[in-house]
Amino acid sequence: MAERGRGSVVGIASMRAFQVEPGQGAYAASKAGLIQLLRTAAAEWGPRGVRFNAVAPGVVRTPLTDQIAADPQWYRAYAEANALKRWAGPEEIAGAVVYLVSDAATYVTGSVLTSTAGWTAVDGRYDPSV
Repeated sequence: MAERGRGSVVGIASMRAFQVEPGQGAYAASKAGLIQLLRTAAAEWGPRGVRFNAVAPGVVRTPLTDQIAADPQWYRAYAEANALKRWAGPEEIAGAVVYLVSDAATYVTGSVLTSTAGWTAVDGRYDPSV
């Protein structure tokens, strides 16, 4: 990419880089670290035309979230915690990635595109009784 003078790298972070729940320390730290790594790469490789960005999804139905989604109370609570009141499908996050690698984003680098259905805007939380 640097030899061509253009290119785009997109990392998949998470809203957990910004907002956490108890028990998610390692996951949250790894996603926050990824964002900083990509920002550093943007600064280092920008002069050579290579862009680095991240997408930070909210709650997405994947094998990783199957355990949460299997519990109706948790599934509903996570859906209710965002402005659109639902979970995303992986294809919805793909659109954010497509944008960042496209020519529409040639002036975007070192950025994080949140795709959380407004979770970070409405401060969704779920604190179940234990």
